[in-house]
Amino acid sequence: MKLTLKMKLLPSKEQEGSLIQTIKEANMACNEISETAFKKKLYNQYKLHHETYYRIKSAFKLSAQIIIRCISKVTDAYKLDKKVKRNFRPLGAITYDPRILTYKGNVASIWTVGGRIKIQFVCHNTNYLPYIKGEADLMFKKGKFYLFQTVEVPEEDMKDVEDFIG
Repeated sequence: MKLTLKMKLLPSKEQEGSLIQTIKEANMACNEISETAFKKKLYNQYKLHHETYYRIKSAFKLSAQIIIRCISKVTDAYKLDKKVKRNFRPLGAITYDPRILTYKGNVASIWTVGGRIKIQFVCHNTNYLPYIKGEADLMFKKGKFYLFQTVEVPEEDMKDVEDFIG
């Protein structure tokens, strides 16, 4: 079964600045991609990728994988309604995948515009850490950073019930 694990990051002041800068840069790139998608009516991820990737790569200080995640974010937003141009908030959540976010113990190694940084995190359900699988969303909310990580926990086998009460 898939669950979402909430992890609070504990960055230093320097790391906070790097994370904020990364979130802002990624959302500016999303707005640029959205502009192209809306003007040219390109809502297919493959076509939008070929139309915008190299321009975004040269204009922003983002890694290739973050750009791909931004293109995916824009195409997902247009799945709801193609009649309205999508705008992304400067501090809106951005998505990370296992290529740009890894874990070792209670430390997350995360890509930022300033390079990879290692940040300690707090997680109340540490039993789920071995089951991390898939993408995570980096959010900045009320002055704090959170990672919402997808985990896939194996389901327990159900036992046949032969007795009953009541």
